[in-house]
Amino acid sequence: MVILNIQQAAKFLGKTPAALRNGYKRWGVPHFRLGGQIKFTQEALQEWVAKNMVEAMPQEPKDKPAPSGDGRRTKRGTSKSASRP
Repeated sequence: MVILNIQQAAKFLGKTPAALRNGYKRWGVPHFRLGGQIKFTQEALQEWVAKNMVEAMPQEPKDKPAPSGDGRRTKRGTSKSASRP
């Protein structure tokens, strides 16, 4: 069992120590206290990450036609062909 301090756990999770310190309870990150300090086990963090992963959005099919137009926006109430005085 590998025990991590807040800095090591934050690096493992890709967070800053301050963010982890402020959010570990709210996020439900498994932890324990040892001598008044917050500690984590690497195994519990790995399980927690796997359990809380969000699947990526399915990608659009490649045969979908491209949107029409040149992609630029115009101001409301005006059109590209309108001439200005």
